[in-house]
Amino acid sequence: MIEQFNKLPLSELFESVIGGGTPPRAIPEYWNGSIPWASVKDFSDNELKLNKTQESITKLGLLNSTSKLIKTGTPIICLRMAVGRVAIANKDVSINQDLKALFTKGNIDSLYLVYLLDFSRSEVMRRSIGSTVKGISTSELLRIQVPFPESLDTQQKIATILSTVDNLIEKTQSLIDKYTSVKQGMMADLFTRGIDLSGTPETNKNYGQLRPSVTESPELYQETELGWVPKDWAIVQLRNICHKITDGSHQSVKTTEDGDVPFLFVSSVRNGQILWDKTALITNDDYAILSKGREPKKGDVLYTAVGSYGHAAGVDEDVKFAFQRHIAYIKPDNLKIKSSFLTELLNFDMLKRWADKVALGNAQKTVTLGELSKYPVILPTLAEQKTMLGNLSSISNTIELEAETLLKQEKIKKGLMQDLLTGKVSVKSD
Repeated sequence: MIEQFNKLPLSELFESVIGGGTPPRAIPEYWNGSIPWASVKDFSDNELKLNKTQESITKLGLLNSTSKLIKTGTPIICLRMAVGRVAIANKDVSINQDLKALFTKGNIDSLYLVYLLDFSRSEVMRRSIGSTVKGISTSELLRIQVPFPESLDTQQKIATILSTVDNLIEKTQSLIDKYTSVKQGMMADLFTRGIDLSGTPETNKNYGQLRPSVTESPELYQETELGWVPKDWAIVQLRNICHKITDGSHQSVKTTEDGDVPFLFVSSVRNGQILWDKTALITNDDYAILSKGREPKKGDVLYTAVGSYGHAAGVDEDVKFAFQRHIAYIKPDNLKIKSSFLTELLNFDMLKRWADKVALGNAQKTVTLGELSKYPVILPTLAEQKTMLGNLSSISNTIELEAETLLKQEKIKKGLMQDLLTGKVSVKSD
């Protein structure tokens, strides 16, 4: 028998809701102590465990501020900026004024509540107000209606199912992180030493291998603004090896569930790929307007330039899509640089650091098109670029396969949340 979930306001699920505060930063004795101190920057999408914080405070800082110490196992939600992000504290933690600790009533499972709040985030965001910085009041949060099963056993079973999927997702993400770290190590060698293709395999015993390091053979290298690189390589500005560098449309965009054309956000470009599942849809008519002069083709490169800047992805096929103005669009000259080589290079630490150097702003940093066009780029021969890409292909394919697995797991979780948290599909009772 399917259990019917009654809709309740969130106010009926909590005994109390407590906010925090920030110790005065001008007093050093209040900071860098033994007490973790959480703010919105410690919360991430799809990460429902608060395992660590970027900052910490002392006992003196806690006593002399409005920050509160929240016990392990307590759900905590962001009500300002990262509105609706939620996590359960895995250790005692103090919180700032943008967070609220949620103390549940006796017959409510805390982990289940975290999943329910995460599932309800779109409604929390919809009720948020503010132009530059979004926020929602505690009273408005508590008015939100949610489907809720009275049975604690049902809550715990659903939480167990979802946490099992989360564990799989976490393991897959850990593999991606591990392989990505290995790839970065390979890139550190390839993009600073390259592959020796001088002569022939018969005349050059090092043919097809990494060049000796700069300490072993300094005569093979030149010092540049990017560091030491082989003398054989040119260092050019990005604009000198591209036909076009522009950004997305600056016109207002209306997305719709009935649209036919994907519309990309900054979050749609990650790990060297376009994440098509993290896009919205627009109509063909809007696409015709937005895409004028901005119609990426296979072999072009997208680059995030605002907020979460510094992520590049190649366009692998000719499909219609548009993208927001925070994404730069690069059309490389394939007679000078391979598209996939440029994508890998833009994602490498060498140019990540350069992006950090030139990004402007405080709250939302930006790499301007002018600065992007002046990026210094290493330029080996096309033959060497091809060989370097071949060396990276195996690890790149492994990361791509794991990323596909992660996407499938996230879709499974999304479907389960829709079915289980609404009561559409029941869980078996013991």
